[in-house]
Amino acid sequence: MTRLLFLLFGLALSAAQCEADVDPELSKLDGKWIMYKIGVGYPPPNGPTELVPTEKETLEIDAKERTLIRKVNGVVTESTKIEIGDHPKSSPNPRLALVFLESKTYSFLRIDETKGEISLYQKCPLEAELADGGTFYYKKQ
Repeated sequence: MTRLLFLLFGLALSAAQCEADVDPELSKLDGKWIMYKIGVGYPPPNGPTELVPTEKETLEIDAKERTLIRKVNGVVTESTKIEIGDHPKSSPNPRLALVFLESKTYSFLRIDETKGEISLYQKCPLEAELADGGTFYYKKQ
């Protein structure tokens, strides 16, 4: 009986440790997201500031496994490990970003929990800072 109690206690501690390893910011991204608009960085004169995507793009984010799967029209176009943190590291004013580990790139990230949306700025190589780019907006499915 004592062995059983120790075994159950050990399993409970192990499960609690696994849950504690999930980054709280990354856990906000867990789930499936669909792109619903694109913000144009610097639009041409009299040009649109927002565009409606012409293709169906989804992100499937698993915070526990720290993975992202991007699909365009149902076809996987990216599958990568991810992390979240402030970038670029060399900047005096780093911002919250989602880092794509395989491609060694990042996108500035904004999480709006009240609207149930996230926005990702155009991808940029690590340690570089993109001055002009589009912003991609996703709603939780």
